[in-house]
Amino acid sequence: MLEIDASVIVTFVLVWILVVVLNRVFFKPLRGVMDAREKRLQDDMAAAQSNLDETARRLKAVDAGLKAARLEAEETRDRVELEALREKNRLITEAGQAAKTEIENARAAFEAEVARLKEELRAEAVPVSEKIEEKLLHRS
Repeated sequence: MLEIDASVIVTFVLVWILVVVLNRVFFKPLRGVMDAREKRLQDDMAAAQSNLDETARRLKAVDAGLKAARLEAEETRDRVELEALREKNRLITEAGQAAKTEIENARAAFEAEVARLKEELRAEAVPVSEKIEEKLLHRS
């Protein structure tokens, strides 16, 4: 069968010494490096997620600001259009009244001129009729 001699025990002890030495010299530092790398990766992932969340929050804030600005611009445009329409109506009314006043003034001036000319004609009619009468009487 199997005989255990000193070489097996020496090999067993050497393997265990190799395991202990490799564990302290190679595996523990390697595990430390891998754990540090994993921690850095997790920290970087957390920072990236935090940056994404912050970017999303800022984007929402910008969108809200744009929406508010658009709404304000629409309200301002509507207000300005209403004011312009009111001003247009006021100017049309003023122009209409000014034209009406101008027409009334022109009509009054025309009627005054007609009355003056009628008076002139009446004043001239008598001497003209007298001249016509005189000419007709002298011819007959």
